[in-house]
Amino acid sequence: MSTRIRIQADEFFNAYRVLGESNAAFLDQVEKSDGKPQISAKAFGSLPAMSPSIVCLAFSVELYIKDLHFALEGKAPRGHNILKLYQGLPKKVRQEIFAHNSISGNPFVGRGSVFSIKNFTGSHTAYDGFIERIEEISNGFEKWRYSYESVALKYEEWFALAFIEAIKSAAATIRTQSTAQVKMSSTLTTPK
Repeated sequence: MSTRIRIQADEFFNAYRVLGESNAAFLDQVEKSDGKPQISAKAFGSLPAMSPSIVCLAFSVELYIKDLHFALEGKAPRGHNILKLYQGLPKKVRQEIFAHNSISGNPFVGRGSVFSIKNFTGSHTAYDGFIERIEEISNGFEKWRYSYESVALKYEEWFALAFIEAIKSAAATIRTQSTAQVKMSSTLTTPK
């Protein structure tokens, strides 16, 4: 189980990338044909795949966080809510994710939602903005699977990608530390 969550997260992330390339090819096709529908025998780039690509990205975010939980605790929590999964991490790990360059080095992360009331009170911190960004993608997997039920949906792909990078980095650090601890303890217990 230790690598199964990560492998599945990578698979859904790769599916997001492939579908994104297909979406780009579709848009290129539409542009070249002056917006007239084109019938194609090939699947790639012949029809839009926006909702499935967002579903794959949102699910990969969820799986990467669950993989991080697994690296820490040996088990993955249930549920789809990204904010709850994030808040279930130890404070030190949450701080490491927030401090990662993909998050802390991006000026748009800390600003949060333009419509946030905190922006107008003077008490808005960069961490508040970060949490607002997580809230914006938190239910993406559930909402985008059933996008036909909504009038308008938004998903901050750029933030999800930065968030994934920070989560994967934190998981790699934890795995490296765990491996070092195992090596150290086996050295201490091995008779010479």
